Amino acid sequence: MEITKSHKIVFHAKLSGKPANEVSTYPGTALDPKVVNTFMQDYTAQLDEHVLSKGTPWDELLKGKKRQSKVGPFEWLWQCTPSDFVYKCTYKEKKYEQRLKLREIEDDLNKAHKSVIAIVNEVDLELLLIDFKPINVSVASDEIIFPDNSFQIGCECTTGCKAGLAREVCCPTLHGVKHMYDDNEIAKDMVNTAIYECNSSCPCLMDCPNRVVQKGTVFALEVFRTTDGRGWGVKTMEDIPKGSFVIEYVGEVITDTQAEARGLEYDGHRLTYLFDMDFVETDSKMALSIDATKFGNISRFVNHSCSPNMINYKVWIEYRDPRLQRIAFFTSRDISAQEELTFDYRMSITTKNSATPAARNSIPCLCGAMNCPGFL
Repeated sequence: MEITKSHKIVFHAKLSGKPANEVSTYPGTALDPKVVNTFMQDYTAQLDEHVLSKGTPWDELLKGKKRQSKVGPFEWLWQCTPSDFVYKCTYKEKKYEQRLKLREIEDDLNKAHKSVIAIVNEVDLELLLIDFKPINVSVASDEIIFPDNSFQIGCECTTGCKAGLAREVCCPTLHGVKHMYDDNEIAKDMVNTAIYECNSSCPCLMDCPNRVVQKGTVFALEVFRTTDGRGWGVKTMEDIPKGSFVIEYVGEVITDTQAEARGLEYDGHRLTYLFDMDFVETDSKMALSIDATKFGNISRFVNHSCSPNMINYKVWIEYRDPRLQRIAFFTSRDISAQEELTFDYRMSITTKNSATPAARNSIPCLCGAMNCPGFL
Protein backbone atom coordinates (compact mmCIF):
# COMPACT_ATOMS: atom_id res chain seq x y z
CA MET A 1 0.00 0.00 0.00
CA GLU A 2 1.30 3.48 -0.87
CA ILE A 3 0.09 7.07 -1.20
CA THR A 4 1.35 8.78 -4.35
CA LYS A 5 2.44 12.39 -4.76
CA SER A 6 -0.94 13.09 -6.34
CA HIS A 7 -2.60 12.04 -3.06
CA LYS A 8 -3.90 8.72 -4.40
CA ILE A 9 -3.88 5.44 -2.50
CA VAL A 10 -2.49 2.51 -4.51
CA PHE A 11 -1.97 -1.13 -3.61
CA HIS A 12 0.87 -3.37 -4.74
CA ALA A 13 -0.19 -6.99 -4.77
CA LYS A 14 0.91 -10.36 -6.10
CA LEU A 15 -1.94 -12.26 -7.66
CA SER A 16 -2.47 -15.87 -6.71
CA GLY A 17 -0.65 -18.22 -9.09
CA LYS A 18 1.74 -15.51 -10.35
CA PRO A 19 5.55 -15.54 -9.80
CA ALA A 20 6.73 -13.99 -6.50
CA ASN A 21 8.52 -11.16 -8.34
CA GLU A 22 5.47 -10.27 -10.45
CA VAL A 23 3.66 -7.52 -8.55
CA SER A 24 0.69 -5.59 -9.90
CA THR A 25 -0.36 -2.09 -8.85
CA TYR A 26 -4.01 -1.19 -8.33
CA PRO A 27 -5.51 2.23 -7.50
CA GLY A 28 -7.60 2.24 -4.33
CA THR A 29 -10.61 3.30 -6.37
CA ALA A 30 -10.46 0.00 -8.28
CA LEU A 31 -10.92 -2.04 -5.11
CA ASP A 32 -13.97 -2.54 -2.93
CA PRO A 33 -14.13 0.39 -0.44
CA LYS A 34 -14.55 -2.07 2.44
CA VAL A 35 -11.34 -3.86 1.46
CA VAL A 36 -9.49 -0.54 1.30
CA ASN A 37 -10.93 0.42 4.68
CA THR A 38 -9.77 -2.90 6.12
CA PHE A 39 -6.20 -2.15 5.02
CA MET A 40 -6.39 1.34 6.51
CA GLN A 41 -7.65 0.02 9.84
CA ASP A 42 -4.92 -2.63 9.87
CA TYR A 43 -2.24 -0.03 9.09
CA THR A 44 -3.51 2.35 11.79
CA ALA A 45 -3.66 -0.39 14.43
CA GLN A 46 -0.09 -1.51 13.72
CA LEU A 47 1.14 2.09 13.72
CA ASP A 48 -0.53 2.82 17.06
CA GLU A 49 1.09 -0.27 18.53
CA HIS A 50 4.50 0.80 17.18
CA VAL A 51 4.20 4.34 18.55
CA LEU A 52 3.06 3.01 21.93
CA SER A 53 6.04 0.65 22.10
CA LYS A 54 8.42 3.58 21.53
CA GLY A 55 6.87 5.59 24.35
CA THR A 56 6.62 8.72 22.20
CA PRO A 57 3.27 10.57 22.43
CA TRP A 58 1.51 11.34 19.15
CA ASP A 59 1.43 15.07 19.87
CA GLU A 60 5.22 15.03 20.03
CA LEU A 61 5.47 13.21 16.71
CA LEU A 62 3.13 15.73 15.09
CA LYS A 63 4.89 18.74 16.58
CA GLY A 64 5.83 21.27 13.90
CA LYS A 65 3.97 19.44 11.15
CA LYS A 66 1.13 21.17 9.36
CA ARG A 67 -1.65 19.37 7.53
CA GLN A 68 -2.64 20.82 4.17
CA SER A 69 -6.33 21.17 3.35
CA LYS A 70 -6.18 18.77 0.40
CA VAL A 71 -4.54 16.06 2.47
CA GLY A 72 -6.96 13.43 3.80
CA PRO A 73 -6.79 12.07 7.36
CA PHE A 74 -5.21 8.78 6.34
CA GLU A 75 -2.65 10.49 4.09
CA TRP A 76 -1.82 12.82 6.97
CA LEU A 77 -1.23 9.79 9.16
CA TRP A 78 0.92 8.29 6.41
CA GLN A 79 3.06 11.43 6.19
CA CYS A 80 3.57 11.50 9.97
CA THR A 81 4.55 7.85 10.22
CA PRO A 82 7.98 7.38 11.90
CA SER A 83 10.70 6.25 9.49
CA ASP A 84 11.46 3.16 11.57
CA PHE A 85 7.91 1.81 11.24
CA VAL A 86 7.47 -1.10 8.85
CA TYR A 87 3.93 -2.06 7.93
CA LYS A 88 3.32 -5.77 7.51
CA CYS A 89 0.20 -6.49 5.53
CA THR A 90 -1.81 -9.05 7.45
CA TYR A 91 -4.89 -9.08 5.20
CA LYS A 92 -4.03 -12.45 3.68
CA GLU A 93 -3.56 -14.04 7.09
CA LYS A 94 -6.75 -12.48 8.45
CA LYS A 95 -8.68 -13.60 5.38
CA TYR A 96 -7.41 -17.14 5.89
CA GLU A 97 -8.43 -17.06 9.56
CA GLN A 98 -11.84 -15.71 8.57
CA ARG A 99 -12.40 -18.53 6.10
CA LEU A 100 -11.49 -21.12 8.72
CA LYS A 101 -13.98 -19.59 11.16
CA LEU A 102 -16.66 -19.39 8.48
CA ARG A 103 -16.16 -23.11 7.79
CA GLU A 104 -16.71 -23.83 11.48
CA ILE A 105 -19.91 -21.77 11.45
CA GLU A 106 -20.92 -23.50 8.23
CA ASP A 107 -20.49 -26.91 9.86
CA ASP A 108 -22.64 -25.86 12.83
CA LEU A 109 -25.43 -24.60 10.57
CA ASN A 110 -25.38 -27.74 8.45
CA LYS A 111 -25.92 -29.88 11.54
CA ALA A 112 -29.38 -28.34 11.89
CA HIS A 113 -30.18 -28.12 8.20
CA LYS A 114 -31.29 -30.77 5.74
CA SER A 115 -29.56 -29.38 2.65
CA VAL A 116 -26.10 -27.97 1.96
CA ILE A 117 -25.33 -24.48 3.28
CA ALA A 118 -22.22 -22.54 2.27
CA ILE A 119 -21.03 -19.26 3.83
CA VAL A 120 -19.00 -16.90 1.64
CA ASN A 121 -17.54 -13.46 2.29
CA GLU A 122 -15.41 -11.99 -0.49
CA VAL A 123 -16.19 -8.41 0.55
CA ASP A 124 -14.59 -7.74 3.94
CA LEU A 125 -13.40 -9.46 7.10
CA GLU A 126 -16.79 -9.62 8.82
CA LEU A 127 -17.85 -12.96 10.28
CA LEU A 128 -21.38 -14.29 10.13
CA LEU A 129 -22.60 -13.71 13.67
CA ILE A 130 -24.40 -16.84 14.83
CA ASP A 131 -25.94 -15.45 18.01
CA PHE A 132 -28.92 -17.78 17.74
CA LYS A 133 -29.50 -21.51 18.15
CA PRO A 134 -29.91 -23.21 14.75
CA ILE A 135 -33.19 -25.15 14.54
CA ASN A 136 -35.29 -26.88 11.86
CA VAL A 137 -38.73 -26.46 13.43
CA SER A 138 -40.08 -23.56 15.47
CA VAL A 139 -40.05 -23.87 19.26
CA ALA A 140 -42.53 -22.54 21.84
CA SER A 141 -41.71 -19.69 24.21
CA ASP A 142 -42.30 -20.08 27.94
CA GLU A 143 -45.77 -18.56 27.47
CA ILE A 144 -46.85 -20.93 24.71
CA ILE A 145 -47.91 -24.57 24.99
CA PHE A 146 -48.20 -26.50 21.76
CA PRO A 147 -51.36 -28.66 21.78
CA ASP A 148 -51.28 -32.42 22.13
CA ASN A 149 -51.53 -33.84 18.63
CA SER A 150 -52.39 -37.37 19.74
CA PHE A 151 -55.96 -36.64 18.69
CA GLN A 152 -54.88 -35.38 15.27
CA ILE A 153 -57.12 -36.43 12.38
CA GLY A 154 -55.32 -37.67 9.31
CA CYS A 155 -56.38 -38.41 5.77
CA GLU A 156 -57.80 -41.69 4.52
CA CYS A 157 -55.69 -41.94 1.39
CA THR A 158 -54.61 -45.43 0.36
CA THR A 159 -52.77 -44.57 -2.85
CA GLY A 160 -50.18 -42.09 -1.59
CA CYS A 161 -52.32 -38.94 -1.94
CA LYS A 162 -51.57 -38.60 -5.64
CA ALA A 163 -53.93 -36.93 -8.10
CA GLY A 164 -57.23 -38.67 -8.62
CA LEU A 165 -60.02 -39.98 -6.43
CA ALA A 166 -57.68 -40.37 -3.44
CA ARG A 167 -57.54 -36.61 -3.05
CA GLU A 168 -61.21 -36.52 -2.21
CA VAL A 169 -60.34 -37.79 1.28
CA CYS A 170 -56.91 -36.11 1.62
CA CYS A 171 -56.06 -33.44 4.22
CA PRO A 172 -56.61 -30.32 2.07
CA THR A 173 -60.10 -31.49 1.09
CA LEU A 174 -60.95 -32.38 4.69
CA HIS A 175 -60.14 -28.76 5.63
CA GLY A 176 -62.03 -27.20 2.76
CA VAL A 177 -59.07 -25.92 0.73
CA LYS A 178 -57.52 -26.76 -2.63
CA HIS A 179 -54.66 -29.18 -3.09
CA MET A 180 -51.69 -26.87 -3.43
CA TYR A 181 -49.13 -29.36 -4.80
CA ASP A 182 -49.02 -31.39 -7.96
CA ASP A 183 -47.53 -34.89 -7.96
CA ASN A 184 -44.03 -33.37 -8.35
CA GLU A 185 -44.45 -31.37 -5.11
CA ILE A 186 -44.67 -28.06 -6.96
CA ALA A 187 -47.13 -25.41 -5.73
CA LYS A 188 -49.52 -24.91 -8.64
CA ASP A 189 -51.73 -22.16 -7.15
CA MET A 190 -49.70 -18.99 -6.51
CA VAL A 191 -52.74 -17.14 -5.12
CA ASN A 192 -54.12 -19.55 -2.54
CA THR A 193 -51.92 -19.17 0.54
CA ALA A 194 -53.40 -21.85 2.82
CA ILE A 195 -51.73 -25.26 2.72
CA TYR A 196 -52.76 -28.31 4.73
CA GLU A 197 -50.14 -31.05 4.50
CA CYS A 198 -50.50 -34.65 5.61
CA ASN A 199 -49.43 -35.32 9.20
CA SER A 200 -48.25 -38.05 11.55
CA SER A 201 -51.77 -39.51 11.76
CA CYS A 202 -52.01 -40.05 8.00
CA PRO A 203 -51.36 -43.53 6.54
CA CYS A 204 -49.22 -42.13 3.69
CA LEU A 205 -45.42 -42.25 3.79
CA MET A 206 -42.86 -39.42 3.45
CA ASP A 207 -42.82 -39.81 -0.33
CA CYS A 208 -46.39 -38.50 -0.37
CA PRO A 209 -46.61 -35.43 -2.68
CA ASN A 210 -48.60 -33.65 0.04
CA ARG A 211 -45.59 -33.71 2.37
CA VAL A 212 -43.31 -30.91 1.19
CA VAL A 213 -42.50 -28.30 3.84
CA GLN A 214 -42.06 -30.96 6.52
CA LYS A 215 -39.26 -32.55 4.49
CA GLY A 216 -37.16 -29.41 4.86
CA THR A 217 -35.00 -27.54 2.36
CA VAL A 218 -33.72 -29.67 -0.51
CA PHE A 219 -31.78 -26.99 -2.41
CA ALA A 220 -28.16 -26.02 -1.81
CA LEU A 221 -28.03 -22.44 -0.51
CA GLU A 222 -25.31 -19.91 0.21
CA VAL A 223 -25.18 -17.16 2.83
CA PHE A 224 -23.06 -14.39 1.33
CA ARG A 225 -21.85 -10.91 2.19
CA THR A 226 -23.47 -8.29 -0.05
CA THR A 227 -21.46 -5.51 -1.68
CA ASP A 228 -24.11 -2.79 -1.42
CA GLY A 229 -24.48 -2.32 2.33
CA ARG A 230 -27.31 -4.82 2.90
CA GLY A 231 -25.20 -7.00 5.18
CA TRP A 232 -25.65 -10.72 4.59
CA GLY A 233 -27.97 -12.31 2.06
CA VAL A 234 -28.97 -15.76 0.82
CA LYS A 235 -28.60 -17.07 -2.73
CA THR A 236 -29.29 -20.39 -4.38
CA MET A 237 -26.45 -22.54 -5.69
CA GLU A 238 -28.72 -24.34 -8.17
CA ASP A 239 -31.66 -23.58 -10.44
CA ILE A 240 -35.04 -23.63 -8.68
CA PRO A 241 -38.31 -23.96 -10.67
CA LYS A 242 -41.29 -21.72 -10.03
CA GLY A 243 -43.56 -22.99 -7.28
CA SER A 244 -40.81 -24.85 -5.38
CA PHE A 245 -40.56 -24.82 -1.62
CA VAL A 246 -37.24 -23.22 -0.63
CA ILE A 247 -37.06 -22.69 3.13
CA GLU A 248 -39.24 -22.31 6.21
CA TYR A 249 -39.09 -19.27 8.49
CA VAL A 250 -38.54 -20.78 11.92
CA GLY A 251 -37.93 -19.33 15.35
CA GLU A 252 -39.56 -18.96 18.73
CA VAL A 253 -43.36 -18.83 18.72
CA ILE A 254 -44.38 -16.00 21.05
CA THR A 255 -47.57 -14.28 22.20
CA ASP A 256 -48.82 -10.90 20.98
CA THR A 257 -47.81 -9.36 24.33
CA GLN A 258 -44.29 -10.74 24.02
CA ALA A 259 -44.08 -9.51 20.43
CA GLU A 260 -45.10 -5.98 21.45
CA ALA A 261 -42.43 -5.83 24.16
CA ARG A 262 -39.68 -7.33 22.01
CA GLY A 263 -40.64 -5.15 19.04
CA LEU A 264 -40.03 -2.00 21.06
CA GLU A 265 -36.65 -3.35 22.14
CA TYR A 266 -35.65 -4.32 18.59
CA ASP A 267 -36.69 -0.89 17.27
CA GLY A 268 -33.75 0.56 19.19
CA HIS A 269 -31.40 -1.61 17.12
CA ARG A 270 -33.33 -1.00 13.88
CA LEU A 271 -33.32 -4.75 13.34
CA THR A 272 -36.10 -7.25 13.86
CA TYR A 273 -36.69 -10.91 13.13
CA LEU A 274 -40.36 -10.85 14.17
CA PHE A 275 -42.83 -12.42 11.76
CA ASP A 276 -46.59 -12.06 12.31
CA MET A 277 -48.75 -15.20 12.22
CA ASP A 278 -52.01 -13.38 11.51
CA PHE A 279 -53.48 -15.35 8.61
CA VAL A 280 -56.87 -15.62 10.31
CA GLU A 281 -59.00 -12.95 11.93
CA THR A 282 -58.73 -13.47 15.68
CA ASP A 283 -58.66 -11.41 18.83
CA SER A 284 -55.40 -9.45 18.57
CA LYS A 285 -54.39 -10.63 22.02
CA MET A 286 -54.66 -14.22 20.79
CA ALA A 287 -52.39 -13.61 17.80
CA LEU A 288 -48.92 -15.16 17.68
CA SER A 289 -45.60 -14.25 16.08
CA ILE A 290 -42.36 -16.01 15.21
CA ASP A 291 -39.20 -14.45 16.63
CA ALA A 292 -36.00 -15.69 14.96
CA THR A 293 -33.71 -13.63 17.19
CA LYS A 294 -32.61 -16.41 19.57
CA PHE A 295 -33.68 -19.46 17.55
CA GLY A 296 -33.76 -19.75 13.78
CA ASN A 297 -32.19 -20.82 10.51
CA ILE A 298 -30.67 -19.00 7.55
CA SER A 299 -34.07 -17.66 6.47
CA ARG A 300 -33.35 -14.81 8.91
CA PHE A 301 -30.64 -13.64 6.46
CA VAL A 302 -32.96 -13.47 3.44
CA ASN A 303 -33.14 -9.84 2.32
CA HIS A 304 -36.13 -7.73 1.35
CA SER A 305 -37.01 -6.77 -2.19
CA CYS A 306 -39.88 -4.70 -3.54
CA SER A 307 -39.79 -7.11 -6.50
CA PRO A 308 -39.13 -10.44 -4.72
CA ASN A 309 -38.65 -13.88 -6.22
CA MET A 310 -40.26 -15.71 -3.28
CA ILE A 311 -43.64 -15.50 -1.56
CA ASN A 312 -44.68 -16.93 1.76
CA TYR A 313 -47.43 -19.48 2.34
CA LYS A 314 -49.12 -20.39 5.60
CA VAL A 315 -48.83 -24.13 6.21
CA TRP A 316 -50.56 -26.39 8.72
CA ILE A 317 -49.12 -29.83 9.42
CA GLU A 318 -49.30 -31.30 12.93
CA TYR A 319 -51.26 -28.49 14.60
CA ARG A 320 -54.58 -27.45 13.11
CA ASP A 321 -54.96 -24.47 15.45
CA PRO A 322 -55.43 -21.55 12.98
CA ARG A 323 -52.84 -19.54 14.92
CA LEU A 324 -50.13 -22.22 14.72
CA GLN A 325 -49.30 -21.95 11.07
CA ARG A 326 -45.83 -22.52 9.67
CA ILE A 327 -44.32 -19.89 7.35
CA ALA A 328 -42.87 -21.36 4.16
CA PHE A 329 -41.17 -19.55 1.26
CA PHE A 330 -41.90 -20.71 -2.28
CA THR A 331 -40.46 -19.38 -5.52
CA SER A 332 -42.78 -17.03 -7.43
CA ARG A 333 -40.82 -17.54 -10.65
CA ASP A 334 -37.96 -19.63 -11.98
CA ILE A 335 -34.74 -18.74 -10.15
CA SER A 336 -31.27 -19.31 -11.61
CA ALA A 337 -28.23 -20.59 -9.76
CA GLN A 338 -26.25 -17.80 -8.00
CA GLU A 339 -29.35 -15.57 -7.85
CA GLU A 340 -30.18 -13.94 -4.52
CA LEU A 341 -33.36 -15.06 -2.78
CA THR A 342 -35.69 -12.31 -1.55
CA PHE A 343 -39.18 -11.71 -0.21
CA ASP A 344 -41.27 -8.64 0.54
CA TYR A 345 -40.86 -7.67 4.21
CA ARG A 346 -43.86 -5.35 3.98
CA MET A 347 -46.17 -8.30 3.52
CA SER A 348 -44.70 -10.41 6.27
CA ILE A 349 -42.39 -8.93 8.87
CA THR A 350 -44.32 -7.43 11.77
CA THR A 351 -44.71 -3.66 11.93
CA LYS A 352 -47.25 -3.29 14.71
CA ASN A 353 -44.50 -3.53 17.32
CA SER A 354 -42.68 -0.37 16.28
CA ALA A 355 -42.85 2.60 18.58
CA THR A 356 -44.35 4.97 16.01
CA PRO A 357 -45.50 4.86 12.38
CA ALA A 358 -42.83 7.45 11.60
CA ALA A 359 -40.15 5.09 12.92
CA ARG A 360 -41.43 2.31 10.68
CA ASN A 361 -41.54 4.49 7.56
CA SER A 362 -38.05 5.93 8.09
CA ILE A 363 -36.24 2.65 7.32
CA PRO A 364 -34.47 3.08 3.97
CA CYS A 365 -34.89 0.33 1.38
CA LEU A 366 -31.72 -0.71 -0.47
CA CYS A 367 -33.23 -3.41 -2.69
CA GLY A 368 -32.67 -1.48 -5.93
CA ALA A 369 -35.85 -2.74 -7.62
CA MET A 370 -37.43 -0.55 -10.29
CA ASN A 371 -40.62 -0.21 -8.21
CA CYS A 372 -38.81 0.52 -4.93
CA PRO A 373 -40.25 3.57 -3.11
CA GLY A 374 -37.02 4.10 -1.19
CA PHE A 375 -38.40 3.16 2.22
CA LEU A 376 -39.92 0.09 3.83
